Amino acid sequence: MILGHITQPETYAYLPEAFRRSLAFLSETDMLTLPTGRHDIDGDNIYVNVMAFDTQPAKEKLAEVHKEYIDIQFLISGEERIGFALANENNPIAKDYDAESDFYLVESMVGETNVMMTPGTFAIFLPEQPHKPGCNVTASKPLKKAVVKVHKSLLV
Repeated sequence: MILGHITQPETYAYLPEAFRRSLAFLSETDMLTLPTGRHDIDGDNIYVNVMAFDTQPAKEKLAEVHKEYIDIQFLISGEERIGFALANENNPIAKDYDAESDFYLVESMVGETNVMMTPGTFAIFLPEQPHKPGCNVTASKPLKKAVVKVHKSLLV
């Protein structure tokens, strides 16, 4: 996982081109007015899903894991807690891998830690890193966020 803030480009200037391109899209686009849904940056190689919803208690959510895409989770408005852990074969699978949607779910994460997201913050989760986005910080609140999907082949 990589954590940063969109207003600090000097801290991510050395990241791979696919990440820099994705973060440039986020910083150069009026994300508050960008409609929810999918927006292509580079077809299926890099695209962004914009969503708006209310956060939920962490205990009511399962963690997601991807195999093909890297997630750049970017908070546009609101507040959010994301649970995170390293890949571990002891994380019990709750839903088998769905290749079309590129995810499987795990019930719990060994060694889980939390990342607190505020507007402008981004967190990059690599394939096989379980993460549980959309969790309450203190109570359920509305948020708007973008998740940039970067195909792992762009980093090889």
